[in-house]
Amino acid sequence: MSYYYRTAILLSLVSIQSHANVVQYFTGINYSNPTEIFTTKKNQMQLGATGFRTIGRFQGSVFNFNPGDYGAGVSRTSTTSLLPYGRIATGINEKEIEGVDITEPFHSNWNWGNNSFTRYTATQTYLTDIDISPRLSYSFSKQWQVGGGLNFNFLNNNESNWAVPTSSTTYASLVNRTSSFGLGFNVGAYYLINQTNFLGAAYYSKIRQQGRGYSNLETPNNSFTFDFNMPATTVLSYVHIFNPQWLANLKLFYSEWSANQFLMFKNTAVSNPQDFTVPTQYRNSTAIAGALRRQMNDKLGLTAIGVVDDGPERDQYRVLNFPADRQYFLALAADYHFTRNTSVELLYGYGWETARMNNSPPLGPTTTPFPMGDTKLSANVVDFKLKVEAD
Repeated sequence: MSYYYRTAILLSLVSIQSHANVVQYFTGINYSNPTEIFTTKKNQMQLGATGFRTIGRFQGSVFNFNPGDYGAGVSRTSTTSLLPYGRIATGINEKEIEGVDITEPFHSNWNWGNNSFTRYTATQTYLTDIDISPRLSYSFSKQWQVGGGLNFNFLNNNESNWAVPTSSTTYASLVNRTSSFGLGFNVGAYYLINQTNFLGAAYYSKIRQQGRGYSNLETPNNSFTFDFNMPATTVLSYVHIFNPQWLANLKLFYSEWSANQFLMFKNTAVSNPQDFTVPTQYRNSTAIAGALRRQMNDKLGLTAIGVVDDGPERDQYRVLNFPADRQYFLALAADYHFTRNTSVELLYGYGWETARMNNSPPLGPTTTPFPMGDTKLSANVVDFKLKVEAD
């Protein structure tokens, strides 16, 4: 494969994965096609990080267990996160490339406050994982490349907290924290139709996380459990090179969130009830991403990116710890080659959504808002990546 077309394929992958559906992040090299490492000439190293500032505003009502009436108003969250990632890859021979990706594809960082009127539905939701993926890419011909690997996923901190009443006039924060390990796999393929059209497909399996940890109210319960499924995800891509200056890339992300129809919090520190079952009725979600790239000169390229992502939640089950709805993302990225083998990439993007919440579970003979209202979310995103190769 010529240097130009190898580079064109590689650059078509730049930056387009820079959005999220609140918890599942398609940023950096998350959910990259394992076959992608076939662009490695001899040795390759990538180091990068995605940083984002997220602001959320909920306006509506939530049932207040203390006076036994509704609480209404405005609740806000504002948090900052940094997700580093990296890759090393090396050529075994002319056909085989092996490598390791280290990413953080699942993340949540919401803090609505311990004393807000929304405290009975959510106070804090934190989630951080580390995914280590050894992978192998094999080139059958100039047209066909395939790849695959394993996903060793370590969930370091999964925290879902809310308030509970401790008397008719008082309340306290219930802190539920778990950690776990899950194993999955990924496979992928690239097909070079001709020198200007490429197709790609990748599949990441579902990962079952069986969280174990503690729940704390006034006294801790060290037998707390919380299980959920990281959804199987399929990524389809198409690249078209118009000429040496222009190329376009389209991607489709399909995540099987329907594997989570309810969430069960077992053995909490609450005496009665000790277990909580939260219906979710998640549906599978789809995101469509498009990128248009312009090679400005031998060293500099610019890419414009747009994404639309349908979240997995339904209005009647949506809650503040996972307020996913249809999201939009726009970004501009620049990549600069200092030398033939050393380059950097910088991306700035802005994402936003308005989520309707119509969660009204039964409480005795009537229903109650838990919560009901509108949530506006926005995020400023910056991604930086350094890539070094050896011939």
